[in-house]
Amino acid sequence: MERFRISACVALLASLIVAFPIQAHAAATLTLYDGVNPLITVVDNGPGDQIGVTGAILVHTNVGVWNLAVSTAITKPLFGSATEPVMDLDIQANSTAAGSLRLVFSDSDFGPASGILNATVTGQSTGAGTTVTYDVYGDPAPGNAIGALTDHIASAGTTPLPTLATGSGPLGLATPFSLTQVETFVASGPTSLISDASFNVTPVPEPTGMSLTGLGLAACLLRVLRRNRS
Repeated sequence: MERFRISACVALLASLIVAFPIQAHAAATLTLYDGVNPLITVVDNGPGDQIGVTGAILVHTNVGVWNLAVSTAITKPLFGSATEPVMDLDIQANSTAAGSLRLVFSDSDFGPASGILNATVTGQSTGAGTTVTYDVYGDPAPGNAIGALTDHIASAGTTPLPTLATGSGPLGLATPFSLTQVETFVASGPTSLISDASFNVTPVPEPTGMSLTGLGLAACLLRVLRRNRS
C-alpha cells in the first residue's frame, strides 16, 4: 500500500508539470548526508531535480551505503502557500550495511502565518532495526535563510520503525521566515524503509466578542471575590 501511494504521488507530480511551470531561482532545497561522503544538495528545478514542477523536488541517487529509490520533497506553491505552510518529505530507501542518513528539506519566504505547527512522521522497514528522528525548525526575518536551524519549533522525537509519531509547537516567527524539516535515519544493518515526514499549521482562533465579554465578566468576579475576602 505504501509503495502504491508513493508511486501514485510521483505520477501526480508528473501530471502537474503543465499546471506549475518552472520558475527561476526557486528557493526550496533538499540535502542528503550520510556522515561520511560529501553533502548532496538539490535545488528545486536545479541539477539533480528529476521533475520540472515548482514546489517539488524528486531525487533518485546513491550516497554511501544508501540508495534512494524515491525521494520527493514538496512545498509551496504545490502544497500550501506562504500564509498556510505545508511541507512533506517522502522517502523510499535501502541500505547495504549499517549507517545513518540525514535529509534536510528547507524553503523560505513564508508568512505572515501563525498558529500551532503539527509535525507527523510515519514509516516502516524490513531488515535490520532502524530509527527515525524528525524535527522542524524556523528562521525568522531578517534571516529567512534556507537550511537555518535557528528556532526549534516541533519534534516527533526518535522512534524505531515502524512508527507513527507526532509533535507540535507554536509558530510565531517574524515575517518573512524559512522553515526546515530534518529527518535522520540510523540503521543497524542492511535495511529497506519507507517514510513520510510532514507538517501543517493550525491557526489559533481570534477571540470572539462573546469570549472577550466572558473574560471581562470573569475578571470582574475575581475582583469582587478578592474584596469580599479582604
